[in-house]
This record gives sequence, structure tokens and C-alpha cells, in this order.
Amino acid sequence: MKITGIEIGEYRQFKDIQFDFTYPEGHPKAGKPLEKVCFIGQSGTGKTTLLNVIWDFFQVVNDSFQRVALKSIPFNNTPHKTFKNVTIKTVLKEKRITLNNNVFQDIFEDEEKELQIASSGYHWLQNLNIYYELKEIFKDERICLYVDEEAVNSSKRLLEERDLADKNIVSLKDQNINIIENKNEAPILKLSNYSSETVWSTLLKSIDIYDNKLKQFAANLVSKNSFSENRLISQIRQWQHEHPNPRVDIAENCLNRILKPFHLEVDTDGTESRLVLKTYNGRTIPGNILSTGSKQLLTTSVSIYKSDVAHGTILFDEPERSLFPDIQRELIRHYTSLVPNAQFFFATHSPIIAAAFEPFERFILYFDENGEVKCHKGIAPIGDDPNDVLRQDFGMSPLMSDEGLAAYQRYLNFATKIKNEPDIHRKMELIAERSALGNKYNFAITSPDETN
Repeated sequence: MKITGIEIGEYRQFKDIQFDFTYPEGHPKAGKPLEKVCFIGQSGTGKTTLLNVIWDFFQVVNDSFQRVALKSIPFNNTPHKTFKNVTIKTVLKEKRITLNNNVFQDIFEDEEKELQIASSGYHWLQNLNIYYELKEIFKDERICLYVDEEAVNSSKRLLEERDLADKNIVSLKDQNINIIENKNEAPILKLSNYSSETVWSTLLKSIDIYDNKLKQFAANLVSKNSFSENRLISQIRQWQHEHPNPRVDIAENCLNRILKPFHLEVDTDGTESRLVLKTYNGRTIPGNILSTGSKQLLTTSVSIYKSDVAHGTILFDEPERSLFPDIQRELIRHYTSLVPNAQFFFATHSPIIAAAFEPFERFILYFDENGEVKCHKGIAPIGDDPNDVLRQDFGMSPLMSDEGLAAYQRYLNFATKIKNEPDIHRKMELIAERSALGNKYNFAITSPDETN
């Protein structure tokens, strides 16, 4: 199920606003759901609110789905109240479905009607074919993942409190962690409730199992005492070929490309540690001493890659946190490559992140003269200079601070002074001063004129 649009009558900071998340006319995918969306806007314009609206929508669908499937899950929260003035447009197997409170109220209006609907088998779900198609599409997957600040902090604490390299510090049993294997479990998750425990624990468990099997296989070969050293190595390599190392999968398909700017990579050779990073010269780096940005990148990447949201929706609030610009430049390509068939919604304050999107994928939220939130699509082309994105999409004009603008005005004034100076020696001094000021601010290379 992909989101194709949101219409809001009056909800929080929004009033009579529409969002179309489909490819525009003339595009080869015209009319189909956007694969990725970027919300831009100053604080208070509703970027996170829009992510929460989508999250609430999936909670309602999920609760409905589970109650039909299991007939035993109570509906204890009320995210459906969000949809009194909000309409969500979706597409499911090429079928367009519009859902709002007029649909949801039939199932959540009161307990008596709820029981009637339950006893009739949730007729509205069957009519829309939501339940059956969700069951078919997401029976082994999850329909939504939300990466917010709470989620990121929770994931980073995992590396700060627990050294993943040491198998002897704490066992999975001691952590009292239940590995989720029940396919009837709710196919929706928030990263903060899933990543730092279940995803990581499942990954570490798979590594432990692999290491134990490899050691047991090697021990059995040695005990037979009938293999030469070369034959023994050959047999072990054959076993490794037939039994993929979970570390190699994480290294090659998830982490190594994005870790390259840090000059780090996943250590795939050893079996005495679970999952550690190493420098290119082989020095291992424990997880608890990684930088804040490295921890965030490591935990969110693994969690997204291993969280089974293959065809669902991933919501990501401020992916740029604590990351240097060179890493930010690769983030969107990195995250979307981890789950290529999912639909991504990002909210950001970074022009570097925003530059990774096509103009029609950017939704710029702003306050009009009446203080109401409005929206327009992006202007700067994908991959443009972030300063152009700041000017055209973020509405930052001028970009420079008052001190920089004052310096540029002095730079311009030098031209008039040089032109009008009759004394040749003084003229040369003015030229030298202007050149020094221009070199200091790069005025001779890039004009800071932001008036156009």
C-alpha cells in the first residue's frame, strides 16, 4: 500500500491543503505513487505532523487488519480521530483507495456498532479488499516503519551501553528478548520499539548460530583426523560458500558503502566477535566509542535493512542528524537502496538532503501572510548546488549574514573608489585591498548577490 495523496480540511496548523504524491504528467511513471518524498519547511510548518498523520493512518489500517485476522486484538488507542478532517489517498495493487473518517467511523464509532461490524466480518474491509490484499502482500512483511528522534536515540543507546563485539558481556537469554517469528504479529512497527532490541538481537543471534555451526563443522573435520591441511581448508571454504555469513550480507549490502567516508568497514573474517567495524589497516573499533553520527548511521541502516518493510512505507524525520555534509550527500541514495521497493517520506532542514530529490518530490511548507501553512513543489533541479536549493526552495535570501553582506558591499564600493582615484599609487593600494577582501570571502569566484 503506497500513499498517493493527503487532503486536510482543518487539522492543527493545516487548513484546506492538498498533497499529491504521484509522478507528474509527462513522466514515464505519471500517476503512480512517488517512490520518495521530501518535506521541507521552517520549524512549526508541520513536517513532523505530516509524518505522524501517515503513521496514524497505518496504525488504523494495522489495527483493523489485526482484528480481522486474529479477532482478538482490542483497539485501545484512537488515532482514527486524526481523520475527522483528513483524507488519505492510497494505491494497492493498482487499485486506488480513499480513506477518511467516513469510512473509519463505521468501525470505531461506538462499542455496540463495533461489535456489529465485528460479527459481520468487517464488511467494509472486505468490500474494499483491503484486508485480503494486505494479507497477501504483507503476510511476511511490515507495512510501515517510522524513524524519529526517539527511535534514533534508542538505537544509539544500544551501541553506547552494549559492546556488540563481546559475546560474553550479555546473552540473548539474559536480555529477556523474544525474537519475533510469529507472522500474525502486527505488520507495523516504530523503529524505537523494534530496532534496538528485536532487529539487533535477531541479527546477533543469526551471527552466533553461524559461528557455532562453523566451529562445530571444523571441529568434526579435525576429529576425523583424515584430512590434510589443504583439504581441511578446502572443506571449510566449501561449507562457508554453502552457508552465507550474515556479516558479509550486512557488509556488502548495507554498511560498507556508506562507511567508506569514515574509513571503516565491517569485519567479516573473525568468529570471535559478533559485529564490529575495523579501519582499513585492520584496527577494530568497538561500537561504544563510535562518533554520534557513526552510531546513528550504523543502527538506522541495519534496522531499515533488516526490518522487513520490503513493499511498505518508511518515514524518516531529520536523517541528517549529527552527520557531516559529505555523508549527507549520500544518505538518500543509501537509505532508499536498502529497501528499493518501499516508499520513503523524509522531513529535513538540510539543503544537502533536499538536493537529492527531484523538484516534484519536494514539498515546501511555508507560512502565508495570515500565518496559515501553504505548500508548493520544489524549484531547484535534482543534484543542484545546496546554495541554490536554499535560495529557491528554502526561500533563504540573502544567504549570507549581515557581516558577510557588509563585506560584500565594501567589495563593491572598492570598484568605484578605484575608478575615481587619480593617484596611481593609491589606486594600486585600493586594488590590493579589494583583492584581499575578495579572496577572503571568495567574492571573485562566487557572487553573493541574492537579490534575484
